[in-house]
Amino acid sequence: GAMNARQFKRFLESVTKLTAGQLEQVRSALASEQTVRASYRAIEAARPCSCRRCGSEKVVRNGVQNGLQRFLCRACGKTFNAATGTPLSRLRDKDQFEAYAQCMRKGYTVRQAAAEVGLSLDKAFRWRHRFLSEVVAHQPKGVTGILEVDETYFRESQKGSRKLTRPPRKRGGKAKGRGRRNKDWIPVLVGRARGQALTADRVLGRLTGVEVTDALKEAVTPGETILCTDGHSAFLHLQRTLGVQTKSFVASYHGPVLDKVYHVQSANHYHERLKSWIQRRLRGVATKYLPNYLAWQRLMSWGKTGVSAEEVIASALGRQVVNT
Repeated sequence: GAMNARQFKRFLESVTKLTAGQLEQVRSALASEQTVRASYRAIEAARPCSCRRCGSEKVVRNGVQNGLQRFLCRACGKTFNAATGTPLSRLRDKDQFEAYAQCMRKGYTVRQAAAEVGLSLDKAFRWRHRFLSEVVAHQPKGVTGILEVDETYFRESQKGSRKLTRPPRKRGGKAKGRGRRNKDWIPVLVGRARGQALTADRVLGRLTGVEVTDALKEAVTPGETILCTDGHSAFLHLQRTLGVQTKSFVASYHGPVLDKVYHVQSANHYHERLKSWIQRRLRGVATKYLPNYLAWQRLMSWGKTGVSAEEVIASALGRQVVNT
């Protein structure tokens, strides 16, 4: 149980008698305990007001287990905590979530995160994708104003696959075929709202009008969104398929940006940051996980400083903290 006032007073008085080594141990223990409690607080910040299983709001507290508050549903009789039914529900060492979330908000590599938190490389990697899987769907809805839309390409990667669907490439080897029309390149669509911290993204199978329309239909508001695009043929009919006004800018044709309104510079800058982080810091990522990395970039790019560790945990539990 908790210390009473008298026990706490004696504890404080004993601090003056500690040696330098003992003081350092106390300081380390306090820092560790603060990290543990911050993890549990962040998880419980997404405290359920209804049953995760049947949806009933007849929910009451039902003790504490493994540091987390449990709840009892009076309707179906099931018990659960704030992480039940989420990608984080069955992960052990939840007391390390806050420390790991700090690594996520800083864009750490697996090795950096494992060393910082004290996890194995395998565990640090599995946690990474558990923390990101819910965030993939946290896209903007009904953007008004200018939405810059542009495509970029990532080289297809089968990192981690036990069987390759093609001959292995040498380090630094070039893809065969005619540039980016080859199947070795994966198109990624990014939409950046002008003057707002809203970002829509999608990994596409092919850069076609049908796929682009499907990727953007939730992000735009017919009659109130203006799409700025480059001259790719996939963007030619968006005005008809999405019901929004479109403006195309082709840099190679028009030269430098002269019109200060209709351009895709913000989307291009976002591409540069995304590709620099993935290719230089993370040394490339497996194509099958690319949607998760797009979601991760959205977390780190939200606002001026990215999301907080608490918001990283909340987003992993399913609460949308970006593109709101």
